[in-house]
Amino acid sequence: MNYLHQNKTVAKARDFSKFLNKADFQSVLDVDGTRNYLSKIDIHTAGEYIGKVNVYYSPKKNSYKITCQSITINSYKNVLENLWQNYQHGITDTTISDEVVAYVDGSFMNKKIGYGSVIMKGNKILHEISGAMDETYAAHHQIGGELKAVIETVTWCQKNKINDIHIYYDYKGIEMWARAKWKAKNELTQKYQAFMVKQSITFHFHKVAAHSGNRWNEHADMLAKKGSMS
Repeated sequence: MNYLHQNKTVAKARDFSKFLNKADFQSVLDVDGTRNYLSKIDIHTAGEYIGKVNVYYSPKKNSYKITCQSITINSYKNVLENLWQNYQHGITDTTISDEVVAYVDGSFMNKKIGYGSVIMKGNKILHEISGAMDETYAAHHQIGGELKAVIETVTWCQKNKINDIHIYYDYKGIEMWARAKWKAKNELTQKYQAFMVKQSITFHFHKVAAHSGNRWNEHADMLAKKGSMS
């Protein structure tokens, strides 16, 4: 079955897919995703599927647009939309944002605290952190792991001369204690706050919902659980 303007949408989707592959995504035309005025591209990165980009054609305007509704990770959605704008304007530069981001999480399993962090630049993993905390802090459960994950992330950034980082977290205290907006009332939070307030690194904090399907938040959770079992 031929769909309306199938040739146009398929050709555009294939061409944009090639452009995305130059930007280190792995993308391919969804052969079953063509409809009237529409073709779809399957998007992978780091070997994992992250969703579809829909390419639409408007015959009235003789123009194209994309949507990324199935891609739930906003950082990827923003990158793909920016790459589309470059592609549409004939800009051949496929350089992805040089922002460094980290997703951090903590875990409490079998009375052991684990911490985890995945540090990324663009859509590439720079470093992964996973480990277990001393039993001294077991009473703090996964919160201790979350704070430890941030400390280990910042320490790694210092060693690698990274002076600006976006930290994605699911527990509000990570930001509140780091910015001294919450009073640190115990040894653990006091150590964390003292460490963070003296840093020269620029922090950008972003709250994400826990266990909401965000791929990298779930990845950090997996690393934290792995740490608690080590």
